[in-house]
Amino acid sequence: MIKNAGKAADRGNKWANNSFDAVMSALQQDIAFGRLKPRERLVEEELSERFLVGRHIIRAAFKELEHAGLIRRRQNRGAIVNDYSTEEVDELYDVRTILQHQAAQRIQLPAAPDLIVRLRGLNDTYVHRGQAGDLDAASVANDTFHQVIFSACRNRQLAHLIQQYWVKTAAIHCYAIANPALAEKSRQEHFQMIDAMESGDRVSFETLTVQHMQPALQAFKAAHGGWHSQARES
Repeated sequence: MIKNAGKAADRGNKWANNSFDAVMSALQQDIAFGRLKPRERLVEEELSERFLVGRHIIRAAFKELEHAGLIRRRQNRGAIVNDYSTEEVDELYDVRTILQHQAAQRIQLPAAPDLIVRLRGLNDTYVHRGQAGDLDAASVANDTFHQVIFSACRNRQLAHLIQQYWVKTAAIHCYAIANPALAEKSRQEHFQMIDAMESGDRVSFETLTVQHMQPALQAFKAAHGGWHSQARES
């Protein structure tokens, strides 16, 4: 049950005039950072009270979250946060590796100066928000940083697929934000990626776009061990 999830943050009128997008963003962040845990039930009534919105908005959010692969809706049993098996996690990251490497090969290097300026600004926000302990804001900056990079691959369908798999694996790659050592490594790799794009060092850039995924993935596997290999709740 999630009655107390984010309770302190939600007091007062924070959600009084909330929109569908704001509810979606809050639930995505709760799932990504483990405030809503795998297999945890999502109760319409509780979420409606938490966000001060009608149940139709919660149901619409459930539909989008299921489409994104973050939750599962079960007939007559409600919704639960999705849980991936070890095999599924490996498959998801295999696909991410293929897609991101293909995109990196298609990005024009050296990158345009305005793209470099935008990426440095996003990474500065990522660094500052992370160091300040504002993980939600750091996550948004990190999401945007990667989306901007891969949007430069000059193939909208490829960029769209990369974004889909980024969302599906949010609870995994957020390990690189919540863990201080991994967060620092992530920040430094961002700087290296930008420098490679600016200088036209394609080999380093393509290597980084793949290697950058691994620390969070390995930390996730170490943290969850064999638990994720258990049979999923039907």
